[in-house]
Amino acid sequence: MPGVPGMNKPEIERYLADGKLLMRLGTVDGNGDPQIHPVWYHYANDRLYLMTRNGTRKAENIKRKSTVYFSIDTEAMPYSGLKGKGMARIVKETGKALPIVEGIVTKYLGYTKSGLGKRMVDAARSGSEIVIEIIPSYYSVWDYGKMT
Repeated sequence: MPGVPGMNKPEIERYLADGKLLMRLGTVDGNGDPQIHPVWYHYANDRLYLMTRNGTRKAENIKRKSTVYFSIDTEAMPYSGLKGKGMARIVKETGKALPIVEGIVTKYLGYTKSGLGKRMVDAARSGSEIVIEIIPSYYSVWDYGKMT
């Protein structure tokens, strides 16, 4: 963004890995219309991961068209954020998906052993909760906090 300070690679990685902000995921439905989905996410190895119930609109949209857009940004001043485009795919390997679900649940809920966290992890074990991996092709970043 012209005139607005950005973030370098280590700052981007910290922003994505440490924050508890929601990702707003953009997909395209079967009619070609855009849809926005607020989701919890996990960042690792230059990839973004999210989880969803098998058969949701976002999962079906991604099966049809793997190109997605996303935005992760603060809602309070000083504003900072990241938006981008990527290719999404469903992670079919349970051995890879389960630790990602555990990471997402721990990041946002702080636990996986009881209540909602346990139900979400159990759903991933059974295959009713799936993981979507996004391989970003580009980011656009901003950090107004650097302007002070």
